[in-house]
Amino acid sequence: MPQCTPILIDHAPATHTAVVRATQLPVSELGPFMDAAYRALGEAIASGRIHPIGAAVSRYDSEFGATVDLEAGFPIAEPLTESVVINDIEIVPSALPAGETATTTLTGGYDQLAPAWEQLMAGVNEAGRTPAMPFWEIYQTKPMPGIDPDTMQTQLVILLQPQGE
Repeated sequence: MPQCTPILIDHAPATHTAVVRATQLPVSELGPFMDAAYRALGEAIASGRIHPIGAAVSRYDSEFGATVDLEAGFPIAEPLTESVVINDIEIVPSALPAGETATTTLTGGYDQLAPAWEQLMAGVNEAGRTPAMPFWEIYQTKPMPGIDPDTMQTQLVILLQPQGE
């Protein structure tokens, strides 16, 4: 059982993001995609081409199956006015949507994400709520060599359909 905070139902504001997008990405390629995306984003930050206002995020626009549609990036104060290309990787404008959300924070390694998502989804269902798309992760602990995975924190966020719909 993953170590997660109690589920919180709250309202999230819309947030501009600068992201690297993948469509129909084989789930087996998720790690290499994230590494390349965040390396390019890091270079864009270092060169002053994007200015994050918070921790790294991944937005999922499809359910996990053999493939997934996702974005990896950072929240930014103002939308990008044009894409940024770093080493043939395109960084584009996007956003996290406003709406009612269910959230929990996992303390533990990325290998605990799948059971943490299952736990959050079960809590949403038990509360009689219906999840919507997208859902996202906020990486509150920056993964770095030598970090103890048991201390890492990742916030999991599910957008909820409005009640009565």
